[in-house]
Amino acid sequence: MDIRAELPGKIVVKPGAKDSLPEIIESLGCTNIVVVTDRNLWSMLGRELENIFGGRGIAFSTVFAEAADGNSVEAAKRTIESSNACLVLGVGGGRPIDVAKYAAFLSKRFFVSFPTAISHDGFASPIVALKDPKGNPLSIFTRPPTAVVVDTDIVAKAPRRLLASGVGDIIGKVTSVADARLAMRLAGEEIPEISLVMAESAARIVLSEIDEIARWSTRGIELLVQAGLLAGMAMSIAGSSRPCSGSEHLFSHALDKFVPERKSLHGEQVGVGTIIMAYLHGLEWRKIREALLKVGAPTSASELGVPREKLVECVLRAGELRKRFTILDAVRLNEELVLKILRETKIVD
Repeated sequence: MDIRAELPGKIVVKPGAKDSLPEIIESLGCTNIVVVTDRNLWSMLGRELENIFGGRGIAFSTVFAEAADGNSVEAAKRTIESSNACLVLGVGGGRPIDVAKYAAFLSKRFFVSFPTAISHDGFASPIVALKDPKGNPLSIFTRPPTAVVVDTDIVAKAPRRLLASGVGDIIGKVTSVADARLAMRLAGEEIPEISLVMAESAARIVLSEIDEIARWSTRGIELLVQAGLLAGMAMSIAGSSRPCSGSEHLFSHALDKFVPERKSLHGEQVGVGTIIMAYLHGLEWRKIREALLKVGAPTSASELGVPREKLVECVLRAGELRKRFTILDAVRLNEELVLKILRETKIVD
């Protein structure tokens, strides 16, 4: 198998890492950048970043990503081109990082990832998750960040719900890797083994250290960041999201599409999906459920805010949303069987 992969050229994970940003930007020959973020985060961090950049003569324009869609990407792209910036800095959680990453890719600029919460594993990956006009998921392979800078002081202050969501997304590698191995055996897919081992290792870090992570200690935050970095690099090596996105992600996408009124986060949905798909694979779904409970992540339909009948529909229709072989293609499900699984795993009463 021919493996060719780009990986982040520089990774900084430490307290106060934000102070490393000017040095990284200057090392790339840039003095003019575009910051993609959201208004909430900018109200908290904007003044600090202004001072850091201003002290080093780095000019910047700011774009607020209101949604992870084509309109936000186009707005960022226009600002990049009109300001003649040579680097895009994504500051925030999933939405600003994805918009910044794709706009930088389309504009052929450097991209630096500065996550303020580890709510999912996209902060170090080459994958962009957007929605098309019909609400269908788009997974676009671009390039990994030129640099990843994680200030653990800032991440530690993130809402616990966002961090618990990140735990759910990373635990999802248990079933995404199982799906990938199944696809290799039954569908003849070729997937680099090293990418699967890295994704497995990301999940193992979180599951084995869940008590430390659940304390949200400095070490716990660092472990969560390290697991996310591993997952991101696994996708770079695989050349797709395959090692880190399987049936549990299809379930999450089904919730996005068929229950648009729900308020649950991506990683929360993936966590519940992982319980279901681990059951189908014959894996340790109880251990996964227990880990999610420890960090305060949802483990039931009611906690996701999804009615029972809608949850059943999402399990049954998840396989429709993407042509990717998973356990959902290898088992024959019906409404009665899905309801039995959901009751046994305590997702519904």
